[in-house]
Amino acid sequence: MPKDEQAKDSKFLESNMKSIADKLEKFISTVMETRLKDPKTDESDKECLQQCQEVYKSALEAIQKSLEDVSSSDFFKANVDVSAFSTNIDICDECFNEMTDPEFQKFDDWARGVASDCLDKIVNYSNTYLI
Repeated sequence: MPKDEQAKDSKFLESNMKSIADKLEKFISTVMETRLKDPKTDESDKECLQQCQEVYKSALEAIQKSLEDVSSSDFFKANVDVSAFSTNIDICDECFNEMTDPEFQKFDDWARGVASDCLDKIVNYSNTYLI
C-alpha cells in the first residue's frame, strides 16, 4: 500500500476509534447508568445491565488500545484489539435483545458497524506484515 493511502486510512481509523470511545463512554455513563438507577427496571434487566456495563468497559479499553496501535502503525495488534472490542459488544446481544429496548439495539448495531468498517481497513495493513 502507498504511504499516502496508509496515512489517510490511519486518520480515518483514529477518527472513528475516538468517536467509538467517546460514544461508548457516554453510553455507559448515561444510558446504562440511568436504566440501572430507574426503579422501574426489573431485576433481570438490572443484572444484564450490570454485567454488560463491565463488558462495555472492557470494550472501551480494547478500542483505546487499538487507537494507540494505529497511532504507532501496529496494525496487527490493532486487528486483535478491534476484534476484542467487537467480541465484547457481541457478548451483550442476547440480554439486550431480551430487554427489547430499541436504544440498546441501535447502539449495538452502530458499534458493530463502525468496528466492521475499522477492521476492513486494518486487515489491509495487518495482512501485509504476515507475508
